[in-house]
Amino acid sequence: MATSARQLLDDLTARTGATAPRATVEDVTGALAHVGRALTGLTEDGLTATAAPQQRTATDLAEACATVGRLWPHTGGPLTDLAGAAADLVGRDRAVMGRAHRWAVTVELAEVADHCARLGRRLLPPDAAPELTTVRELASAVERDAQAHPPTAAGYVVLDRLVPLPGPSHGEPGVTALDASAALGAALDRAGQQDGLTLREFRAAVAAVEITHRYAAAFAGMAGQDAGALVITGLAWQLAGRASMVFKDGRPADPDDRRGVVRCAQALVSALRDGVDVQAEPSGPPDRNASADVVAAVAQVVGQLPALAEQLAAAVDRWSRTGRLYANARDLPPMEDMPPDRVRAVIAGRHVEVRGADLDHLRATVHRAADLIRERAGARDGAHAPHPSTHRSADRHLSQARMSVAAERPHGRTSIRTHGLPTVRYAHPAPGKVPPSPKGIPLR
Repeated sequence: MATSARQLLDDLTARTGATAPRATVEDVTGALAHVGRALTGLTEDGLTATAAPQQRTATDLAEACATVGRLWPHTGGPLTDLAGAAADLVGRDRAVMGRAHRWAVTVELAEVADHCARLGRRLLPPDAAPELTTVRELASAVERDAQAHPPTAAGYVVLDRLVPLPGPSHGEPGVTALDASAALGAALDRAGQQDGLTLREFRAAVAAVEITHRYAAAFAGMAGQDAGALVITGLAWQLAGRASMVFKDGRPADPDDRRGVVRCAQALVSALRDGVDVQAEPSGPPDRNASADVVAAVAQVVGQLPALAEQLAAAVDRWSRTGRLYANARDLPPMEDMPPDRVRAVIAGRHVEVRGADLDHLRATVHRAADLIRERAGARDGAHAPHPSTHRSADRHLSQARMSVAAERPHGRTSIRTHGLPTVRYAHPAPGKVPPSPKGIPLR
């Protein structure tokens, strides 16, 4: 099963907060060493544009955790392993993090450091290892900084980026939709770190995001939930795919899909199709007996979409800078002071390289679709209390930040039930085909 930094940190916090934890002081200090390693990388990259107090406090916390990590030899253990894996994931994502991401992750790590240091105090005599007290004091200082400067909902997205674990090849029956979504995110990362997404890869990922929303909307309606936001978001991504049809890729086609983006997008849709048996007829009454497990599984996949949306929005921004795409000059937005060569291209109907403002419509469409995903995530997380097994104060900041995002939604949004929209209620597709998308973008 795929995992994320948030899942690892939640598990670590639950273990350190257990009533009768089975841990050694060596395991606790080993975990703090890894937390310090992750914090050091984040603070080196910078949490704020200037030398703000929260930057200095987080740097001091990183040093304090590293100091505690050197007090005992590292013998390993579940806490050390969880913290090490989480630190590795944070380090892996440093290249794609902005300041908002780094601050959100820092707040989460400070909470974990506090839990670990508290457990260390329980395992030692009162006067031993005062360095643990220093960690707790600095973690509390980060907590106060977080209350003054709450992390944003967009900043928390990076914690939910899934990492696919070794398992069956994508497309095999054993692959779940959650694993497939993790694989798609990893493939988008690989493409972004090389020479950026191709237009074909972009369209395949956009179609997968759209279809995922339509599956989620169908089951939300069956379960008696409001599917309006899911339907609207799916349509927004459909519009993003259609907006991309104006452009052509300046790079040679890759029919083998060596980076695997198209293959992973197809695997996600196939996993949803194979694991979710949508049999309700458009004219029939909504089936409120839909499996709770299936609804929860689809909701988990939807929970990964904010990270995918960020990657797709970043791809459009990159195209705007690099000029990798081409389009017929007549299909591009009008310019106030059109250069003579562009005028000649419009008259002749020639294709031209597109940059900057030429991509404004596609950029705005994709960013708005990504905003809809983030807004829905904010409303969902703001409406639910933190998981009882964690009781993390960082979750309170998450809810506060995400509720503020949800409050910015346009007023008067129509509430639409899935069973009122035939376009998102469809029979089970034939094997080998993706679910129908009205005027949508094919994956192949």
